Amino acid sequence: CNTGKYLEDGQTYLKQNTIEFAKGKKIKNKAALEYELSTLYKQTPNQKFLWVPRRYFYFSSKDTLERNRGGKAIKRFEGRRLAEPPIWFEEEKARQTAESMKYYLQNKGYFQAQTDFSYEHNKKHTKTCVTYKVAPGGLYKIDTVFFESRDTAIARILAQISDQTFLKKGKPVDVNLYNQEVNRITVHLRNTGYAFFQPRYVGSLEALDSTNFRVRAKLEVLPPKDRESHQVYHIGDITVYPNFGQTFDLEQLPDTIINGIQFVTNGHPFRVKPETLLNSISLTPGNLYRKSDETNTNLQLSSLGVFSFVTIKSEPDPEREGILNFRIQLTQNKKWEFSATFDINQTSRRGEVVNRNLVGVFLSPALKSRNLFKGAELMISSLDAGVELAPLRDTILNTVDLKIKADLYYPRFVDYFGLWRTLRKAHLIDKDYFDAVVGRANSRVSAGYNFYSLLDFYSYNLFNFSFGYDVQRSPSRRFITNNLGIDFLAPRPQPAFQAILDQNPFLANSFSRQLFTGFLFRDFTYIYSPPNRIGGTWYFQGNAEISGLEVFGLNTLYNTLAGKSDVWKISDVEFSQYIRLEADLRRYWQNHSRRALVGRLAAGIVIPFGHSDEAPYVKQFFVGGPQSIRGMYARGIGPGAYHDPATEDFSRRNFFYQTGDIKIEWNLEYRFHLFRPLNLFDFNGALFIDGGNIWTLDADERPGTKFNPANVLREMVISVGTGTRWDFNYFILYLDLGTIVRYNYPLPGTNSYWADFSSFNFRDRVALHFGIGYPF
Repeated sequence: CNTGKYLEDGQTYLKQNTIEFAKGKKIKNKAALEYELSTLYKQTPNQKFLWVPRRYFYFSSKDTLERNRGGKAIKRFEGRRLAEPPIWFEEEKARQTAESMKYYLQNKGYFQAQTDFSYEHNKKHTKTCVTYKVAPGGLYKIDTVFFESRDTAIARILAQISDQTFLKKGKPVDVNLYNQEVNRITVHLRNTGYAFFQPRYVGSLEALDSTNFRVRAKLEVLPPKDRESHQVYHIGDITVYPNFGQTFDLEQLPDTIINGIQFVTNGHPFRVKPETLLNSISLTPGNLYRKSDETNTNLQLSSLGVFSFVTIKSEPDPEREGILNFRIQLTQNKKWEFSATFDINQTSRRGEVVNRNLVGVFLSPALKSRNLFKGAELMISSLDAGVELAPLRDTILNTVDLKIKADLYYPRFVDYFGLWRTLRKAHLIDKDYFDAVVGRANSRVSAGYNFYSLLDFYSYNLFNFSFGYDVQRSPSRRFITNNLGIDFLAPRPQPAFQAILDQNPFLANSFSRQLFTGFLFRDFTYIYSPPNRIGGTWYFQGNAEISGLEVFGLNTLYNTLAGKSDVWKISDVEFSQYIRLEADLRRYWQNHSRRALVGRLAAGIVIPFGHSDEAPYVKQFFVGGPQSIRGMYARGIGPGAYHDPATEDFSRRNFFYQTGDIKIEWNLEYRFHLFRPLNLFDFNGALFIDGGNIWTLDADERPGTKFNPANVLREMVISVGTGTRWDFNYFILYLDLGTIVRYNYPLPGTNSYWADFSSFNFRDRVALHFGIGYPF
């Protein structure tokens, strides 16, 4: 693998880049800063394949002397999959890199930053290591910022919004903060009538004084070149073309006017009801122009789903100063659309009786009908049919799954029984959220049927109906609410599972025919998923679910008035009554493109109330499995200090069934790049530690299951392990191996909770998990 023979005089290969900070004052977030500077390298060393630099395969594939005995096919393979052009050390590029680092640091507030570089050759003078020496110096921070403008109207606005500035006292004089401030001012002015205000009108941050690294600065908003002040605009004519196409005549006069908005139909009937279009248009003739109204109009018309293109054009009125006219061009979409997908994924359904250590193969045809009742309604009918496989088990076919579902979306808010307005009047929800629901929510009616069979264990039929709303408040925040929800679960145990039910009354009580109901409120889900940023990001999902509250209230009222103690049922079907809360918080740290640290904390509680003594089995919590504690399989831990001897036999992991009312679990995973085999995918490694357990609210026939805060740490299970992630860009496969190092109960004979590794049996101590995507 010697590539030195290909070097010409004076050439060396670049072996390594290193950043070395000057000793002295401590640098805050030094690791993040080092990673940011590393992205500025003008040249990086050749990557390796199995510790062999890829430049070797480049030269081998270019072998013109036929010394490569593999022939042309091998050379083509090397050239396409393994080769990488050689990276020679270039002193000029190193100098450019050092200069880029200096400018970058100055833009972050290190105005006195100094950078330099040095390099060292190996003894054979074939490889070079470059060291970039960085002396950031002191960080200049903001003391005071004054806002000015010769446009007196804008000067008053700047004074009113100065408390919202990003350039706050103590913040670094960072170009990113300056850009955020420019964007803040621009957005605000565009939302107060200044339709054509541009960021270029905001001047540079001018330092007035910088004593002791504290900067007093001035930020000025400049007037236009040809005027003393910026023009404020009001909305003039709004013309809508609901049937716009390539042959449409834009010169045709409006033929319909509704609420001051003009429509040009070109003689065709409205395909979408005019009131539906009006409800989606936030612009109003005569109002002060607001960019947010224009944006919301575009978003709401696009979200109707019946238009393939939505184009909004504005132009100043040639005869009326300060008036802005709008043309809204709507191109119709296809009414019917059929699709079918073949999917391979990992089972991960919250609230259903499934083992997460499965890989599913699904065929999913779907039919969409747009504008069903001419109000931009969307009907989606779908069928999911498939099987779930357990590739690491003796029997590969594990389950059969069949789903039929129909969703009808209304592009408007339907206030169910006036519930939301009542909550707003009672100040139980804030005005911003109420306005977001009314203005952006899509009402949804769903009905479905699911047949699920876990072979040789149990099967169930699940019927469901729901009515609720989806609200996307921002790109990173989503709210999903179901006011009405009725689910009917009809399980049927097989003999193997019936034997377990017969021996466990608590399980039998929770595994019966049940109705889950909510007539005013069924469930609520909040998802916070911001875009990835340098240094890392957060993710949060919270869920609240209530079943049977209204039924219990009416049942109690009836018994009180009638002097009875009846428990309402439908035949032998009980109304399940419980409250369920669950939260999942994740933190992603990534200060390097090839390394990341991920932390996760999850907790949940389900509380039966009313006439229910046990929460339904399908709503209880479990731990273990590929997205939980990976040293054990799903439902193989706890509850509390309880130990089920059956969980020691991993070959029977299909029959693990332990669940509880309370869950606490945490995970910490370090991910790192290893190599890229054949240039096909990134082969990454992972090291992880997981912990957690489940508990019951009340004691049952299993000893030690009841939750006691004093015993939580003692009953915490801990597992460690390693794994691989195969990143093909469009999908990711992973394989994890985990083992428990600390149990939730003292081991026999030692009275210790820590695992004994003196006699380690891989088959009985290591859990293997295979799946698609990342565990979390």
